[in-house]
Amino acid sequence: MEIAMRLYPLAIIPLVLSLGAIILSVITPGPQFYLTVGVAGATFLVSAAILFTYARKSTEARQIPLENFSLWADVGEPAAELRRLSAGDAFAAAQIAATDLASLAANAELLQSRTYLLVGRAGFECVTEEKMHRRVESLLNDINRITRTISDSKKLTADIIPQIEQCAAQAERIAVKFFELEDGKPETVYIYLEPLRRAAEKLSRDLKLAASNISKYLIWEEKIPTKVETPPAAPTEAPPQPLPPPPASVEPAISKPEASPPPQPATPPERTPENK
Repeated sequence: MEIAMRLYPLAIIPLVLSLGAIILSVITPGPQFYLTVGVAGATFLVSAAILFTYARKSTEARQIPLENFSLWADVGEPAAELRRLSAGDAFAAAQIAATDLASLAANAELLQSRTYLLVGRAGFECVTEEKMHRRVESLLNDINRITRTISDSKKLTADIIPQIEQCAAQAERIAVKFFELEDGKPETVYIYLEPLRRAAEKLSRDLKLAASNISKYLIWEEKIPTKVETPPAAPTEAPPQPLPPPPASVEPAISKPEASPPPQPATPPERTPENK
């Protein structure tokens, strides 16, 4: 809209100049009267066409901002980061799932606000009759409720998987209903409803993928045995060890008395002169 407003002077200036040239050529005719009138007339028509075109586009843009219908939050693969976690990271797993579901809730909120833009507008009576904005609002509330449950519990449990799958089915029904509303409608209605249908369809796929990744993580976590710390056992007395068998009987050695040295021959006493 701002671009159109800046282009208005560019269309008005040649329009005024060409009109002035036509008036001057009529007042003061000259040798190139017809050429001047022709060029000025052509410039006048081109300027009028440009002015009419931009004025018409500005009016349509003021009614419904079509460019907003192509902007959505890029979530990627929901809950894909769960594959990188190790066993026991329950809090981190809950944070990842809650963050990705919050991004999906943001897309659901965008879908709800853009559906609400069509309520009550000419040509979109079908949207009002089918209460499409209420259906998307109900889906948004359900996703937000699941996200709060995960954030509060700080862990992933198996009971949230069917809840996410129900939201995915709900988004799929919304996409089908948008497709039915497009059938037989003018091109203007199709231009606005088709982005909403694609958004609801992608939201359904993302919710199914989130439920699948969370389910795979919980199954993988259950298969890993948890380590249970057991208190150290009290020391117990070792049972008495059996005595070794006695060695083979060996005859005790008889201690023999030590042999006394042989008696030395008695040396005769020396004879004294008296004994001689």
